[in-house]
Amino acid sequence: MPERRAPSVRGRQLAAELRRLRDALRLTGEEVAERLRWSPSKVSRIETATTAPSVADLRQLLDVYEVAGTPRERLELLGQTAGQRGWWDAYADTLNSDYAALIGL
Repeated sequence: MPERRAPSVRGRQLAAELRRLRDALRLTGEEVAERLRWSPSKVSRIETATTAPSVADLRQLLDVYEVAGTPRERLELLGQTAGQRGWWDAYADTLNSDYAALIGL
């Protein structure tokens, strides 16, 4: 089984922001999942950056969280670039994963 890569810094930022938005509306992950007809585990995986949301999924979440205008554009751009890796990823085979995460931050 291939080793799973840690989420990128951008991916972690997006996940944290989505969690913050949900919390601000006082919604549970189960409530969001029900509104979107997703499993609660899908919401959890997105909010923990275990899984990056697709563009369509991100838009659905932002609709539920009633995000519009510049904040929405910023989050959509973050979603599009969440998979991008930093320069240090080229050295992943020589860096400790915790140290690589520290560099990314």
